[in-house]
Amino acid sequence: LPVIPVVMPEGGDAKTFQIIEEAYVDDGVMINSRFLDGMKPEKAFDEVARLLEKKTIGNRPMAERKVNFRLRDWGISRQRYWGCPIPMIHCEDCGVVP
Repeated sequence: LPVIPVVMPEGGDAKTFQIIEEAYVDDGVMINSRFLDGMKPEKAFDEVARLLEKKTIGNRPMAERKVNFRLRDWGISRQRYWGCPIPMIHCEDCGVVP
């Protein structure tokens, strides 16, 4: 499948920029994105959200911004979901101490 780059380094040439081995993941500007070309990705995201909020289907906006906190119950067995496991200290007097 052809991979079309949409972010390139600032100051690069959009006509010659191509993905060689890995995707470009640093800061840059949008390319191959029609009306978003030349914008920074953060600004382009806000612009798309603004346009979708402005457009309506019937009398309702196409989209609205929401905050999704993704809160979940926490269990010791699922520590890796949040990062490294809780360290345990092995004390000769007390035994295992979290």
